[in-house]
Amino acid sequence: MKLSIFAGDIADAPADAVCTSTNPRLTLMMGTGASVRARGGPAVARACESLAPLPPGAARATTAGNLPHKIAIHCVASDANHRSSEAIVRSCVTTALACADAAGCEIVAMPIFGTGHARRTEPESDSFWSDVYSLDVG
Repeated sequence: MKLSIFAGDIADAPADAVCTSTNPRLTLMMGTGASVRARGGPAVARACESLAPLPPGAARATTAGNLPHKIAIHCVASDANHRSSEAIVRSCVTTALACADAAGCEIVAMPIFGTGHARRTEPESDSFWSDVYSLDVG
């Protein structure tokens, strides 16, 4: 697996699939979710409404709407109380990669899950991402 860093609006990331970090209700109101909802259009929001609620750590693919990506993958990176954990983030990543693989996507844009409203720190996230290379997704 090859990882690279993209700085900017995730909706602009050159990828086949774009991931959002969202809450269990999939409202896409903040951060990456808000960007994908705003730029992808109402089809993305409608698709999320039909999936919600989802448990923490879940990831589901929907249309990317008006975005150039094949799919949008919505990852529930925190619980209803806006808390996250390494286990939740790990589940988001593995499930999102499985969704991307099932859709034939080779390049996936992911945010650093749980560092926004869920307030995970960068060192916690850094230690997690060092393990990503060893994930078996299919």
